[in-house]
Amino acid sequence: MNHAPPDPSHRSAASSPLFAPGLPEVVVFDCDGVLFDSREANIRFYNHVMERFGRPPLRADQVDYIHMHSARESLEYLLGPGRDLEAAWVYCQSLDFRIFNRYMRKEPGLDDLLRYLKPRCRVALATNRTVSTRDLLASFELDGAFDLIVTAADVARPKPHPESMERILKAFRTLPHHVLFVGDSPVDAHLAQDTGVVFAAYKNPSLVAHLHVSSFGDLQAVLALSLDDPASAARSVS
Repeated sequence: MNHAPPDPSHRSAASSPLFAPGLPEVVVFDCDGVLFDSREANIRFYNHVMERFGRPPLRADQVDYIHMHSARESLEYLLGPGRDLEAAWVYCQSLDFRIFNRYMRKEPGLDDLLRYLKPRCRVALATNRTVSTRDLLASFELDGAFDLIVTAADVARPKPHPESMERILKAFRTLPHHVLFVGDSPVDAHLAQDTGVVFAAYKNPSLVAHLHVSSFGDLQAVLALSLDDPASAARSVS
């Protein structure tokens, strides 16, 4: 089942299958805003850095940017090029990001969805987080939930550049239209469009997507239409 570019009229969970029987082969998640409500944690982290370098707290427009982009990109956006940027980058490498994890909130229904997916398809993560990613997953006992994790530290060019998704496609030797990407931001939507994967917008009805969902329960119901279709042979992923 090939997918045309997303139509803005695709606004809500579908009653018909999004994929052919037995698909998708891979479900890829974004991290912040999808696996976790991380807005408060991100604000506290960057406000900490801003205070350290004598800058005012984040404005609302700055919050939106740092929530979607990598740490390096966010620091450059907040501080501009120059000495403070380089010093802040070095300082961030020395921080224990785990002190901010207590402000993270795991999205309801995530554990149930991951348990449902694991025997049926591959599960991957594509995030603009960097070195904090694996510690964060471990702190929520999710470090074993993903077959592949691609962070901004693993690629030369972070999202929305296609590199992270291209790595996932190559690793699993699959086709873009056999992959579902679940994201919540324009950065994620651009990545999906540029790589041709099927895009599910999570809790963001303003994005152009093949599917809009407001909960992981809704997403599981849509995926079950193809993954549990009797026409597809039962299969497990080792």
